Amino acid sequence: MSKAPPLLLPKTISISGLLVDVYGVDELPPSCESVSCLWLLHGRTRSKEDMAETASTCIRHWKQRPVDDTTTTRGLLCVSFDQRNHGTRQTSAIANQGWMENDNHAVDMYSIIHGTALDTSFLIDHLASYVFPPPNAPVIDQHLVMGVSLGGHATWQVFFNDPRVTGGIVIVGCPDFMYLMSDRAQLSEREAYLTSNGTQFFGSKDFPDTLISSVLKRDPKALLFGRGEVTHRPSEIEQRYLRGILDSCVRGKSLLICSGGDDKLVPYRCSEPFLRFVEEATQSWYSDGDLHIEDIVYPGVGHEYTVEMINATSMFVTDAMSGAAGNLGPKMSKI
Repeated sequence: MSKAPPLLLPKTISISGLLVDVYGVDELPPSCESVSCLWLLHGRTRSKEDMAETASTCIRHWKQRPVDDTTTTRGLLCVSFDQRNHGTRQTSAIANQGWMENDNHAVDMYSIIHGTALDTSFLIDHLASYVFPPPNAPVIDQHLVMGVSLGGHATWQVFFNDPRVTGGIVIVGCPDFMYLMSDRAQLSEREAYLTSNGTQFFGSKDFPDTLISSVLKRDPKALLFGRGEVTHRPSEIEQRYLRGILDSCVRGKSLLICSGGDDKLVPYRCSEPFLRFVEEATQSWYSDGDLHIEDIVYPGVGHEYTVEMINATSMFVTDAMSGAAGNLGPKMSKI
């Protein structure tokens, strides 16, 4: 059996104090004029180095594609950095732990998700100045974001909140932070949840009102539905309101979601109501929104980033890059 090819080595640069690993600079074609950038967001308690395999796989998959005249001038960079309080940026190990060890779990986790999304947009602003100084530099004209677990939650936020990001890949992540934390509080037997059967959890010390206010500003489900339930068959009035948000956040974008069917940490049930809404909207009243969704649930898989998911990621990236100048292909529904 042949050995797997060695992982590509990144160029590490410092951008405003952030150490950023950039993969693929030396692999760019000599004729490169346009560059797609894939931002890789690692999982909780992990670091930027964990994304080396994904970066190497995606770059090699792109280089090994059947080449035609429309893609010979396009190259791929993959970029990873340590999320807040991770890797080189860690200041508190306890803040990365769950409720069994950390009473501040929800606040700590959301602030990292929020911060990582902001960091990604910040680095999009500045990366080209460091990697491609003039003259005769290629242009980064496509941004894709991929994240695993904690990075998957942040990917949802970047996908919805940064118009420059046109493609997202969410691995075992969730678009509904409030549902995820409520579900986790019940399973963790948090007093704030158990004493009220969940009715007083939001607004408690485990999920204070100030955290709710922050979630409502950026989390995908909360952006569309606030603290209320997801509506799968919105009225015409509700459709007009929802269309305005969808148009400003995700029109024309493409998204791949990979979930483990047996994931206990980020159960698919916490994402399913929102994903069902998006799927039904794109097949009916928002069919003109050019929003492309592929929602894959892997039976028997837990909270993992599997080889199958890595391969799905690389295929998605190649397809998105191939269609960067045109249509990304048919809308995909849940598999």
